[in-house]
Amino acid sequence: MVILRKVKSKNKEYWVLVHSIREGKKIIQRTRYIGKNLPPPKRLEYLKKEFLKEIKGNRYKYFSSEDIERIEGKKEEYNKEINKLSKLEKKKKLEEFIVRYTYDSSKLSGLDITLRQTYLILEKGIIPKGFKNLVIIRELENHEKCIIAITKYKGKLDLRFIKKMHNILFVGVDDSIAGKLRYEIKRDVKIAGTVYTPPKWQTLRKEMDYFFKWYASENRRLHPLELAALIHLKIASIQPFVDGNSRLARLLMNWISRLARLLMNWILWKREYPLVDIPIEDLEKYYDVLDHYQIEKNEKPFINYIKIKYLEK
Repeated sequence: MVILRKVKSKNKEYWVLVHSIREGKKIIQRTRYIGKNLPPPKRLEYLKKEFLKEIKGNRYKYFSSEDIERIEGKKEEYNKEINKLSKLEKKKKLEEFIVRYTYDSSKLSGLDITLRQTYLILEKGIIPKGFKNLVIIRELENHEKCIIAITKYKGKLDLRFIKKMHNILFVGVDDSIAGKLRYEIKRDVKIAGTVYTPPKWQTLRKEMDYFFKWYASENRRLHPLELAALIHLKIASIQPFVDGNSRLARLLMNWISRLARLLMNWILWKREYPLVDIPIEDLEKYYDVLDHYQIEKNEKPFINYIKIKYLEK
């Protein structure tokens, strides 16, 4: 039986779940941190059930033992290959990934750019012949800076970090909304092509609070790939920022998805897993698995999709 208990440490009080297990002649207590404040009753019951699952050996939420074996095998293989490379070769490999990743993210965001143009701008510092859209150039450069920033960041996932990443993406593109949450500028967003409606700006602060409480509760329990995918899914659905570029309505979704993809890869980079790209060819599939969560509240299709993308590498 799981019980709720308030504990005190260093003059601070917080709530934990406690479950007692008999191992031989000893009674061992397992605990799970909840937080300084109690969640709503429905959320609390969910946490109790997940805690029991973990204790009983169902270690991960969505991945089977076979999945974990393949995922960890991919990680080991990736790290072995990386360790064989010289410092210069590692730098080159990351640069190649950044070009392709920036291209795919930019195309998913609706930018009119080719892979070769992306390469010339980012790798060679050359403006392609006849290319006159300087804003797109700045967007590509900002995206590159953002990827580099996540590889260097050693802190925690918090609101300050997310705002910093958004600011890097938008500085010089639309300074009026760079790094500013929707509730700071009192704006709602709509997504064309779906019945899903993101939270109103009036409720966004609460949604972000829930997100960070969820992260604090789950980040050590979930497998890093599960965690990365769910962060992507939740940020893309909460839509904490607006794009502000007066583009087609569908871009409102894509800009936040760009940030969500970056945060997903920050989790993977931090845990030394290979990064995941979502190619432009997967646009329809990507939206389909997002819809499963945003409309049907079903996380599994998106988790499976990210797993497949990871294992394809």
